[in-house]
Amino acid sequence: MVIEINKNTNPEVLRELLKQTPRKNTLRKFVGKLKRGLDGLDYQKEARNDWD
Repeated sequence: MVIEINKNTNPEVLRELLKQTPRKNTLRKFVGKLKRGLDGLDYQKEARNDWD
C-alpha cells in the first residue's frame, strides 16, 4: 500500500491511514535470537570484525 502525503496533509488523516495499513512483520520472530549475557556492543564489534 502506498500513502501519498504532501506538506498540507493533516496529521489526523495520516494517523487514520496508517491504522488501516496491514501489519505483516513484527519483531516477535527476532526475540531471543542472541545469546543471553552477551553485551550488545561487544557482539556488534565481533560481528563486524570482517575487516581485521
